[in-house]
Amino acid sequence: MKKSLLIILCLLLCYALCACGAEEIVWDNIILGDKLPTPPVNKGQIYTNTPDNLWVSIEGISDVQHVDYLNLCKEYGFTIDAYSSSISYEAFNAEGYELRIEYYNSNSKLSIHLDSPMEMSTIDWPSGIAGQQLPIPKSTTGKFSHEYDDHFFVYIGNTTKADYADYVDDCSQMGFNVDYNKGDDYYYADNEDGWHISLRYEGNNIMSIDIDAPKNDSNSSETTIPATEELTDPNVTEEVAEKNNNNSGLDPDFKAAMDSYEEFMDEYIAFMKKYKDDPYNLSLLTDYADYMSQYTDFVEDFDKWENEDMNAAETAYYIEVQTRVNKKLLEVAS
Repeated sequence: MKKSLLIILCLLLCYALCACGAEEIVWDNIILGDKLPTPPVNKGQIYTNTPDNLWVSIEGISDVQHVDYLNLCKEYGFTIDAYSSSISYEAFNAEGYELRIEYYNSNSKLSIHLDSPMEMSTIDWPSGIAGQQLPIPKSTTGKFSHEYDDHFFVYIGNTTKADYADYVDDCSQMGFNVDYNKGDDYYYADNEDGWHISLRYEGNNIMSIDIDAPKNDSNSSETTIPATEELTDPNVTEEVAEKNNNNSGLDPDFKAAMDSYEEFMDEYIAFMKKYKDDPYNLSLLTDYADYMSQYTDFVEDFDKWENEDMNAAETAYYIEVQTRVNKKLLEVAS
């Protein structure tokens, strides 16, 4: 699976060997700028600047400047449900804004993503066959990503981590305890009929529920990938077993590689949007060297995984990232 991902990266790189050059960024013109400290450098690229989403890349950032800016963001309140890896930091503030910062010291680039709070409303629990497989959550506040008779994905708000843990227990008692994999903030399992669920505590009192019909169900329009293979393998190594049982279920280096991949794809998608608007603009072909540098980083990130297998949590995270990327690609193609 990792080799196929690297092949996809290589193919997409052929179409994305360009991006717009650095420009002067006036932070006062950033719509969500008051939610964050002003970056120490005003050169970079603005990809998204709306009331709902900010995505800006700042160039020429040193390691010290990165650390200082990260600490300032924490002083701005981005400390709720925080997660950090070797290249990224993610957290919410008290208002529900979600921040993701990624730093690439190989090219001194700081990527800043800020999303406004998810808008939710009162929802009705799905009455179809998929909804009948699961217990109804305590909260009726939520937002559907998609909803069909045999599968859906929904975010449920007003759900504390304790509420999430209770819901996991309810799902287990309802039969979703086959080939399960459980961590502090995720739960993947099948039931005896082959239905598959992915539950995750997203942070900021939000959990997500994803359910898919059995993969051999002729009525299902999607294929469900098994949650765990390695956990049932009698030859699983102690190293992999330890990885499966750690707090997050994800190797930090693997998550960093996947986050880096998603960052690259976001940049590629932003370029494609600009290219669609102005296909004859030759200036879009001026950042070839930067893309080649990023490509080298991706190769290094993925090379060390060539002789390893992903555990269940990593497989699920891979699917989660690919689902988000594919959705964005479809939006560009439409």
